[in-house]
Amino acid sequence: MTRINFTGLALLLFFTGYLYVAKQIPIDPWSLPGDFTASAFPYLAGGLGFFAALLMLLIEAIQPTAQRLQRAAEHRVYRDPMRSMVVILVLYISLIEVLGFVLASIVFLIVAARITGPIPWRLLLPFAAGVPLLLWGLLDLMSIYISPGRLISTWLDNS
Repeated sequence: MTRINFTGLALLLFFTGYLYVAKQIPIDPWSLPGDFTASAFPYLAGGLGFFAALLMLLIEAIQPTAQRLQRAAEHRVYRDPMRSMVVILVLYISLIEVLGFVLASIVFLIVAARITGPIPWRLLLPFAAGVPLLLWGLLDLMSIYISPGRLISTWLDNS
């Protein structure tokens, strides 16, 4: 009996569409020296997502039927973190404008890590704060401006 992994199929279709849209990003070949252009990160993220979804489908296809049935029974007992992650990702994207990239990313990483599994706070907090701050610092070095968000901008304007 072949079971279709709808999550993997949906992710594969999403990242295929994402790569198609990323292909349409206009690039001025004279604007930056080197290979880093406006579509470099979308191609990287889309490609990684595409191959992860494809791997998800292939693993499901080659897994023995007994293991699939056992996993299906386990899924009924536990809640599926994938649905929660989709909701959290939508909230994260909508909060970036309000909270700014750094704060929204810290909140996203903390909530997502707590939903997917019990991670000790002593490991989670430095990671959740360090990764967005490091990425913000790297982008700042490349003179790429990231808005601090309406909340911080309003707070700084009032002080």
